[in-house]
Amino acid sequence: MFRSGVLAYFSELDHQRLSAYGIRTIVDLRRADERRREPTRWCSPEVITLSADDETTPASLLRFALRTAQTPANMRQAMIDVYRAMPDSLAGRLRALFESLDRGETPILVHCAAGKDRTGFAIAVILEAVGVSRATVLEDYLYTNHAVDLERFVIEHHPGGTRHADTRHPLKQLAPDVRNALLGADAAYLNAALTAVERTYGSVEGYLERRLGVNQHTLARIRDALLE
Repeated sequence: MFRSGVLAYFSELDHQRLSAYGIRTIVDLRRADERRREPTRWCSPEVITLSADDETTPASLLRFALRTAQTPANMRQAMIDVYRAMPDSLAGRLRALFESLDRGETPILVHCAAGKDRTGFAIAVILEAVGVSRATVLEDYLYTNHAVDLERFVIEHHPGGTRHADTRHPLKQLAPDVRNALLGADAAYLNAALTAVERTYGSVEGYLERRLGVNQHTLARIRDALLE
C-alpha cells in the first residue's frame, strides 16, 4: 500500500520507476473538479481507478485558508476542525477503499491533492484497522514533512506559475507561519480526526463496522492481505 499526492506531473523516468511497484488500484480521494483540473496520468493503462462524486469533501484548503483569520493559531484550529469532519466527509470514499482491499486489488495507491490530509486520514484508518500502533500511525503521517516540500510543489504547479517563487500565488498572501500551519503535517490534526472517530463510534473498528460497513470477517481478510 502506498500514499501519494496528485498524480498528474510524472516524467518518463518517473513512470519507469513507478511501474516496478505493480500498482493495480488507484483510489482518488479528490473532488470531481480537482480530478478535471489535474487528471491522473499513470504509467499502466490497466490500473483500476476508483473515485467518488458525492462532493462531501471540503472545498480547497487553500481557498478555505484565505477565508480564515490569518494567524497561526487560527489556522491551526481551522485545520483541526477540518480533520474532525473527515470521518463523515470521507466515509463514502473510504467505503470504496475498503471494498477494494476486500477484493484483493493490491498493490494499491491512495492519493488526494497533497497526500497529507485526506490521504493521511485514510491511511491512518487502514493502519489502525490492521493493528498498527497509534505511535507508528502518527510517525508515518508526520513523515510527510520530510518526504515532500508541499509549498514549493503547490507554487510550481499553480496555473501560470514558474519554477521560482511566485509572489502572485495566493499561498504567498499568507504569512510564513500561517503557511506552515496549513501545509505541515501536525500530530494534533490527525489526532483530532481519530479522537472524533473514537468519541462517536468508540473505536476505529466501531467506525469501520457502523459507518463503513466493514465487518469482522472482511477485516480479517484485509489483515491477511496486508500483513506479513
